[in-house]
Amino acid sequence: MSQEFQFTVGGRSFSLTREDVESKLKSVQPEQVRQYCVTVNKKEYPVKQALEVSAGLLRSGFTTQDAIRVLRKFEFQIRKVV
Repeated sequence: MSQEFQFTVGGRSFSLTREDVESKLKSVQPEQVRQYCVTVNKKEYPVKQALEVSAGLLRSGFTTQDAIRVLRKFEFQIRKVV
């Protein structure tokens, strides 16, 4: 089992592992990427979609930079789409 990371987004505290993120996104269809994407399970997701699904957050409650900061903790590949 991988390391569990603690993080705070929108004033709420969360605790997830890399496997939690992979599992929660496994059956989720990626939306269209507009600016930043994260690769999870060999699929590219918008970073906000990935964090929303993984942590059960409302997308309006956090920023793209929040999502990038959290997803980098799990060592997922994040890239900017040109």
